Amino acid sequence: MLDYLQTTGQANPELQMQAEKFVATGYQRLLTFEVNGGGFSLFGEPPARPFLTAFGLMEFNDMAQVYPVDEALIERTARWLLAQQQADGTWSDHGQSEHWQISSVAPTSAYITWALIEAGYADTQEVGRAIAYIRESALQEDDAYSLALIANALTAYAPDDSTSRAALERLYEMRVEDGDAFYWPMGGASFMGATGQSGSMETTALAAYAFMKAGVYPDAVSGALAYLIQSKDSWGTWQTTQATILSLKTLLLATERMGQAEGPATVYVSLNNELTQKITIDESNSDVVHMVSFDRGFSPSGDNRVQIELEGGGNLMYQVMTRYYLPWDRLEPATGARELISINVEYDRMQLSVNDEVAVNVGVRLNKAGVVPMALIDLGVPPGFTVLAEDLGRLVEQGIISRYELTGRQIIIYLENLAYEAPLSFSYRLRARFPMRAQTPPSSAYDYYNPSDLTVQPPLEVTVNE
Repeated sequence: MLDYLQTTGQANPELQMQAEKFVATGYQRLLTFEVNGGGFSLFGEPPARPFLTAFGLMEFNDMAQVYPVDEALIERTARWLLAQQQADGTWSDHGQSEHWQISSVAPTSAYITWALIEAGYADTQEVGRAIAYIRESALQEDDAYSLALIANALTAYAPDDSTSRAALERLYEMRVEDGDAFYWPMGGASFMGATGQSGSMETTALAAYAFMKAGVYPDAVSGALAYLIQSKDSWGTWQTTQATILSLKTLLLATERMGQAEGPATVYVSLNNELTQKITIDESNSDVVHMVSFDRGFSPSGDNRVQIELEGGGNLMYQVMTRYYLPWDRLEPATGARELISINVEYDRMQLSVNDEVAVNVGVRLNKAGVVPMALIDLGVPPGFTVLAEDLGRLVEQGIISRYELTGRQIIIYLENLAYEAPLSFSYRLRARFPMRAQTPPSSAYDYYNPSDLTVQPPLEVTVNE
């Protein structure tokens, strides 16, 4: 985002300082995932993973455009990757971890090669060997996601090479047209395990990025950008971390290559024929999201009409979202057959005194045959309680959970490779600090890379006496 602000000339000193603070904090945290001896892993524990290390290399290289990244870090990360290359010029992450979903050598090698090229290692013998292998197998891939990774590696190395052009042409032929929008469907799963729409967003962003880098198929680029913008969720992101990263990376490149929207234009937004706001759009704010919120003037029990009128300008995209709340007892209860992941949270007692401890018992079950590479369990913490983190630390040491994070109102649990055959149960303790009647936030469980499969358990109520 800091790169975007600087590219579009919107970075003022206050905003830049805030963004740089976030970048610095993230950079220091990312360093903790480096494995002793080289490379990176999901949580910093050995062994290092080639694909994750390539992802880290690309991440640090992007960050270096706007923040002083240690050059020695980039060099040793690249050197570690180069040392993992096989004699035939390939890399493989298959068999090292169930977490990574791609078993084919070509897309794995393509992604790692792409990262090395972006980091400045295009002239090395190792990258040359990798490109030779990728060119031989480029047109054998039938999966759009794998071909998009291959196309990006080939385009980053030599965009005008005949094999690069052939890969881009075949990728172009795999598009699906939906009105003005183009997208590339995910056939299986991405490296991160994304399927369905989130996987298609990753694939579409990768395809558009390769086309823009090669300067080909502008109609496909426009259609892909339309699809990505239309696919934003109600929070303005793209469901998952990877889909959001790739979408933003692609949109930033589009801003650099294709310019900004036409203007000026005036937009009138009204609800039920009541004028709410007039927005003027020109070159200075054409790439800014303008938000209009209605908290009055609507009919709770009838139809509501949002009207948008445009004067002047060119093509503008908009999104209409609604949010509403229902009492928990009015929600239709989910059943195990419908849930991807079941979650059950129970307190061993609901009446306590100040300084008492309560045990929280959690059960998690995958209801579909297979494995979820990364499941997230979000456990609500009632106000006025302290989490006894040593219990969670022991769960990590015992390998029951992979990692945990604490916020003011929740515990986030990371579970690697949650399997259908192995339901999970664990416990931790809370300590009551103040007398009150408190309600926990709801608890939930979901596949991190496919968050639409969300299971929510309603809040629990606990009473703490003097």
